[in-house]
Amino acid sequence: MRIDIHVHSNRYSECGRSTPEEMVEQAIAEGLEALVFTEHNLFWPSQELAALQRRYPQILLLRGAEFTSAEGEDFLVYGAISDELIAIRRDAEALTRRVQALGGAVVIAHPYRYHPDVPAWLDATPVDAVEVMSTNIYAHTAEKARALAERLARPMVATSDGHHIDSLGLYAIELHRPIANEQELAQALREGAFALYTNQRRVAAQNDALAAQCDAIRDLLALDYDNEQIRAAMSEFVSHTLINGVRAGISMQRAIF
Repeated sequence: MRIDIHVHSNRYSECGRSTPEEMVEQAIAEGLEALVFTEHNLFWPSQELAALQRRYPQILLLRGAEFTSAEGEDFLVYGAISDELIAIRRDAEALTRRVQALGGAVVIAHPYRYHPDVPAWLDATPVDAVEVMSTNIYAHTAEKARALAERLARPMVATSDGHHIDSLGLYAIELHRPIANEQELAQALREGAFALYTNQRRVAAQNDALAAQCDAIRDLLALDYDNEQIRAAMSEFVSHTLINGVRAGISMQRAIF
């Protein structure tokens, strides 16, 4: 069962660029069998997700959340939906312990994206899995994320971290058995009962496009453009992560394991 467990929409995430309907329709077109909306710092209202599910019975729609901690790291939560998690979301260690106590699962999202290190408490309170491939994980941090998963002895996950329809189908996981709800997903994540999925053809094509974008960014940096001026000048959407990577002289290519 192919599922993307890290997806945003413009309904509940300010950074989302596509509607929930557009994301679902693209997921279906890409052959995904399930999709998890992980909006920033909240859970979708159950009635809204149920209404969307009725419109698209051919794909399983689930909800999780992406919480940003006080340290600035992001953590994905599955299988434990409670207002108390909203209240403690800034304390990632407490959040992880509580989600696990409720039978849920926690995944650290795009580690090393914002900081050179991860929180020290992860060794004493490991998350249930580590995101190692997504559209917000480039090759230079993917290897570090993989090493983190190996150090913690936790499964590795691949996701789109999709904010726009063009991200869907690039990365996902293949569950070893079908699931029907968030609790079964959390159990599969804890057990590592899945394989990583990469659409290598599409990732390679995006890497070609990224190389062209990086060349254009370098030209604008040579003219002393700042990040916002670069984004305004580019004909395609570019993220601050991409611009800052080019600025730092880092190779900005998507990972393929």
